[in-house]
Amino acid sequence: MSRFIDKFAIISGGASGMGAATAKKFVEEGGSVVTLDLNEELGMKVAEEIGDSCEFFRADVSKAEDWDRLEKHLGERFTKITSVVNAAGISEPATVEDETVEHWDRVHAINGTSVFLGCQFAVKAMKDGEGTIVNFASSLATRPKPFVIAYNYSKAGVLVLTRTVALHCAEMGYKIRCNAVQPGAINTPMMQRYVQAAENSEQQLSEFAASHPMNRVGQPEEVVNAVLFLASEDSAFTTGDSISVDGGVIAI
Repeated sequence: MSRFIDKFAIISGGASGMGAATAKKFVEEGGSVVTLDLNEELGMKVAEEIGDSCEFFRADVSKAEDWDRLEKHLGERFTKITSVVNAAGISEPATVEDETVEHWDRVHAINGTSVFLGCQFAVKAMKDGEGTIVNFASSLATRPKPFVIAYNYSKAGVLVLTRTVALHCAEMGYKIRCNAVQPGAINTPMMQRYVQAAENSEQQLSEFAASHPMNRVGQPEEVVNAVLFLASEDSAFTTGDSISVDGGVIAI
């Protein structure tokens, strides 16, 4: 397939996991990308592996000044952007009883504020042309687990933000569609950290799998397929929506 010939995407969280997988597939389908992440070493490595059509830009996507730096860095390319994918995110365990304000704020800076800033950046870049925004929410936004309270809350906020941005763009007459994906447990570095930190890693992995009706965890590429559908003209009449890629969790 070649859905992204002459298309240009900005992808946050592009140094690993689903952000990196999205960048790789976007380029394979003919597009060019700039990936964003704080991890410069890994981000550069991923960009080199993808090839000349992928550029890495070090940024803290929870900081407005870093989005401003990106705009200046892009120069004339800023208005050539056709997609922004907000894939950056963190998840660390904490319940309502042991959560701290410091941790709560950190999770929301990455999972919430960065998505808002990415959407704001995207609308500014694309409002005189056309394009797509794809935000990463989670199955936990609608089917929460008690041990990740900040993550649940932040990802639910992403869904509301997505719908709000979609409505704004439609009402303003901008040709910008904004949608989200809701992954379940996906085999990424984020999930592997939970598995490796468990007393029994094999049991933890089995529990992740068993929490899905399909009785397995997902692979990054399975989420990327949904992301690229939403980023492409294949979803031309879809905005303000979300696609669940969660092995059936949404049906429980």
